Amino acid sequence: MPSESVPSSPREYNVHETLRDGAKIRIRAIRPDDKGRLLEHFHGLSPASVHNRFFAMRRELSDSDLARLTELDFRDHVGLAATFGDAEAERFIGVGRYIRAAEPARAEVAFAVLDEHHGRGVGTLLLEHLAKLARASGITEFEADVLADNRQMLTVFEQSGFRLRREARLGTVHLVFSIGETAASSKAHDERASAAAHAEGEIGGPRK
Repeated sequence: MPSESVPSSPREYNVHETLRDGAKIRIRAIRPDDKGRLLEHFHGLSPASVHNRFFAMRRELSDSDLARLTELDFRDHVGLAATFGDAEAERFIGVGRYIRAAEPARAEVAFAVLDEHHGRGVGTLLLEHLAKLARASGITEFEADVLADNRQMLTVFEQSGFRLRREARLGTVHLVFSIGETAASSKAHDERASAAAHAEGEIGGPRK
């Protein structure tokens, strides 16, 4: 699993990662100045992905939506973005966040990954890093509501190695799981990291 060391302020979270296909990305804390990048990300989602994330068809994010989703306290509401590029050229390819529930040791987690980046492990990495931040904040469980036909997101949770408790609801699956490290979650992380390192080596070509 990723190292449990976290910055003194989670709002400064900033790490480099490698996707399953060897591509390099950055996972960092969402900032108030990310409103334009978040809006661009939203516009890049397919209608199906928007519905999967918001459980409704939405064509736009309002100014109040953008403020709520970028001006975070990093205690009860934590958001991370997976990004390509640097400085002005940076763009979001995935966003993940958790919001602490009324029960302080539990938080609701949600993700949105651009369709063209599905299957590359973006959601998996966001989940790993959100879990690390949550553990440091005293959160022990995540919960999520996933549309029953959203196989992409269900697969991310199923392959995380966390032990899922499921409850079928009308058209959705409610998941609750401990985010403490387990042998299965460590194995899932190691297998993903090994595949990423192998793919990165192939991209780089033979090493002398």
